[in-house]
Amino acid sequence: MIVRVVNSNPVTGITNSFNVEKMIQMDMGMYPETAPYRGYVSLIVAQVSNISDATTITIRVCRDQLGDQCIVTDTTSSIFTGLTTATKGSACWALNAFAGVEENDQLFCFIKSNNGSFDLDYLEITWGDNK
Repeated sequence: MIVRVVNSNPVTGITNSFNVEKMIQMDMGMYPETAPYRGYVSLIVAQVSNISDATTITIRVCRDQLGDQCIVTDTTSSIFTGLTTATKGSACWALNAFAGVEENDQLFCFIKSNNGSFDLDYLEITWGDNK
């Protein structure tokens, strides 16, 4: 099994509602790029900063950019703030499941806070395949 880690770009100003304009596209790195994604997703980690009144993060992972076709339904994790900086933190989701997208190798993630706001420094998906 090969373990792969996929990271996203930063997204600022995430609030308490899903926003399709703040969608996080994750290229799962299949070859060729048009190949469908199939893999065992182990862990999803959100590293956040500028936390303002948020204590949990909810994630939704979809096969479409509009967030209408879920492959991981809304799941919430507590934000664990840093030991030295209370405005930085992480949230983790242990998926431990096989996931797939027939059309291509792109996953579209949406996140929101329970209150207030935060900036997403990166979203990381750790997954394996059988190659």
